[in-house]
Amino acid sequence: MLRNKYLPCRSPIAYSLGTFDERFGVSKEKFLESLALAEGVWEKEIDKNLFKYSENGNLKINLIYDSRQEATEKLDILGDELDFDRVEYNKLKGEYEALYTLYLKDKKVFEARLGAFEARKSEFEKNVAYWNQKGGAPQNEYEKIKEEEKWLNGEVAKLNNLQNDLNQKVDEVNSLAKSLNELAGYLNLNVAKYNEIGGSHGEEFEEGVYERDADGERINIYQFESKEKLMRVLAHEFGHALGLDHVEDSQAIMYRLNNGVNQKLTEADISALSERCNL
Repeated sequence: MLRNKYLPCRSPIAYSLGTFDERFGVSKEKFLESLALAEGVWEKEIDKNLFKYSENGNLKINLIYDSRQEATEKLDILGDELDFDRVEYNKLKGEYEALYTLYLKDKKVFEARLGAFEARKSEFEKNVAYWNQKGGAPQNEYEKIKEEEKWLNGEVAKLNNLQNDLNQKVDEVNSLAKSLNELAGYLNLNVAKYNEIGGSHGEEFEEGVYERDADGERINIYQFESKEKLMRVLAHEFGHALGLDHVEDSQAIMYRLNNGVNQKLTEADISALSERCNL
């Protein structure tokens, strides 16, 4: 990793598959084919081996399914089964509003129950500390303490289940919000933008992301709607792995949004690559 940072493009970056969620409906073989195409986008331009697949490669490629891909699939279903019109938009809007209302209700219940738990836990800890200072509790108090501890442990498990259910609703609400916003744009409707619930997956709807930290390097892929889009997002994140930043050309592989259709580097990409690799 340090070699690539300080001596870029001198030796190929070894990558391997990490998390692979099969709900995307793509096989590992097809995914590896897309990875090979993505690395070829960069390598063909300078006739240099910049990446290589290795089962133990340090750069992990993760395919992670969440509300982003769920939103994409929902739009595909709408496109296949429905005529895009205001009626269908309003139907989806009704689903969103009902689910969002349910989310707010469940969130309120969870927060109230969590608050009651925290208060009871605090009293329990004070009681335990009191009897510890006394050198131990009498038998009847000891039994009460054990019963309270049992209740607290049981409540923790229930709260965790409620939190998991709430997180699932967050993903569902975000999926519908994304679908509504894209459908509104498709229909050219002048309506308010539906916001995703904050804190779920960050503020931006990202198809993929490259990360490097103390735990290593990874590329997380969250969403793609076609094999062409998959190849482009993989190529984009490979660019970040090489150390490239975003460029201003909207058709470039390294543009901040995956809205181009070309599968080759643009002049902006080539310039960034040449500068990075000292060509």
